[in-house]
Amino acid sequence: MATLDISVVGLVLPVLARALHAPLTVLTWVVLAYVLALTGLLLAFGRLADRVGRRRVYAIGLVVFVVGSILCALSPGVAWLVAARAFQGVGAAMMSANSTALLVAAFPEKERGRALGAFGAAVGVGLALGPPLGGWIVAALSWRWIFLVNVPIGAVALLLLFRRVPADPPVAIDAAPDGGATMRAALWSVGLVLVMLALSLGPDRGWRAPVVPIAAIAGAAALALFLATERRAAPPLLPWEHLRGALGAAILLTLLGQALSMSAAFLLPLQLEEVMHLDPGHAGRWLAILPVAALFGAPLSGRLADRFGTRGPSVAGLVLTAAGALAFTRLGVDGRWLAPGAALFGVGLGLFTVPNASAVLGAVPPSLLASASGLQATARNLGIAAGTAAASATVVTLYLRFTGTPLLGRGVLDGPHAAALSRALDAAFAGLVVVALAGAVLSWIAPRAATPSDSARDDLPMRAN
Repeated sequence: MATLDISVVGLVLPVLARALHAPLTVLTWVVLAYVLALTGLLLAFGRLADRVGRRRVYAIGLVVFVVGSILCALSPGVAWLVAARAFQGVGAAMMSANSTALLVAAFPEKERGRALGAFGAAVGVGLALGPPLGGWIVAALSWRWIFLVNVPIGAVALLLLFRRVPADPPVAIDAAPDGGATMRAALWSVGLVLVMLALSLGPDRGWRAPVVPIAAIAGAAALALFLATERRAAPPLLPWEHLRGALGAAILLTLLGQALSMSAAFLLPLQLEEVMHLDPGHAGRWLAILPVAALFGAPLSGRLADRFGTRGPSVAGLVLTAAGALAFTRLGVDGRWLAPGAALFGVGLGLFTVPNASAVLGAVPPSLLASASGLQATARNLGIAAGTAAASATVVTLYLRFTGTPLLGRGVLDGPHAAALSRALDAAFAGLVVVALAGAVLSWIAPRAATPSDSARDDLPMRAN
């Protein structure tokens, strides 16, 4: 549910624009509020769970997530919806911060790689199902139901949690609050929000408006202070000592890969619904090509990585992803390159993500699999936020330059405005080509672990995220 609610909203942004009469720069925060709450609070809730119990925090997060889903569905306006999405993201953070730890506690060491692989596959399925499922729900019912479907699923999940997940062991709760960890978590959250706020305000108010550089500089300063204090903390919120060499490169590539995936998920609905004038149901079916193609590429890359190592499949996957993004620059109104572009992009991401996930797990001993998986989850969420914010800023800035009017919120785009949006989208897709090729170069030169762990090899066919 937590990952599906990231990908599903991108498809319905054009629908929300007309229903709530809001421009794209504002609607971007329907995605960003959720992702930033999730990413910014992961570290804090992970530390809290260590102090008060993981199942307890997970259960509270599940309830918060379901309540947030109901509030999203009841939203009378865009401000309410953004606030409800942030509240929903708090619940998602409480769940996501503890998922890996609960898995590691439940499985013996020799089975943890497979368990973490299954978890990663579930994350991938959630991201992949969002567009086609969201398109079908919006076409059959309304946009409000993309949030209401979480209610029965959440109720079943809560029941299973208390029936199947062991209770928390007794925890010695230190009466003194960990002020240093709280401060560092606050710096992390505030820094992320301010940087994304600068990217959001830039297109609307102009990149030279005082508030934009002020927000950007303040956000960068908060993140720099977080890093400086984190490196000296004992214990730190993130295991920085493991980010050297092969693991650090694989984590950075995880961020780039997720930014590519989320950028495409944000841009393609605009192309399909606003330029090609497809309804959400039809657009969702076209977007389903990407996850289906990724599911084709994932097992193939697993076999290739087993035989030849992770470097070749990772590089080949990113090159194919670049080719798919290049095809997207030629869509226009008729969309003749849509199917081959989506197939190349999806297969490329499938070829890349599996060996990259293997590289993450293979770069650490079995005792550190949970830490490596947590770092990967953080990088994945950062990639989602960065991809969404950068894609939105690029398209809105160029569209405003071409037309002098805000994007969306004013009904269906006419011919000249649709053509202007198409030009802006072409430029954004060209940017994805550059990012994918840069990732391919990094993947080629990045250090690799000498021998992947056995658990990572066992896990390869399952990691389709």
